[in-house]
Amino acid sequence: MKNLLIRLVPGVLALCLCLSACGGGGETAKSYDPAATAQALLDSTAFTDTLDTLDKDTAAAMYGIDASTIADCAVYTSLSMGAEEIAVLTLTDEAAAKTAKEALDKRVSDQIEALKSYMPAEVDKLNHAIVEQSGTTALLVVAADADAAQKVLDGLN
Repeated sequence: MKNLLIRLVPGVLALCLCLSACGGGGETAKSYDPAATAQALLDSTAFTDTLDTLDKDTAAAMYGIDASTIADCAVYTSLSMGAEEIAVLTLTDEAAAKTAKEALDKRVSDQIEALKSYMPAEVDKLNHAIVEQSGTTALLVVAADADAAQKVLDGLN
């Protein structure tokens, strides 16, 4: 029995090394360039509202994110007080991106509460909001056509 174990150990170790070498080949983290992603979304047919840009400090205050953790961003909100918006944020690290994603989730739920009584059509857009965090990127897209917006995002990565 001992002899059998001695012969099996090198093979098992080799198999473990092979499997661990192959394990890293999975899906890589999506990373969106803020300006290019926002422009691609703006150029799509996903939005019905006219959107206008917000600067980093205003966006950070609106989302409750520490502005010093935002390395780059492109943020657009509806001029008509509707729910449609785009936020593509590159944060300083993954922890900041996770915090930003939580803030974007909170933004969606706060907007649902704020708009449900007087703009119920906007709530449907919020119910289909795209909120993602991958690596150092956090993203929020609230569009009239969430499927069209998702196709744009899928085409970028």
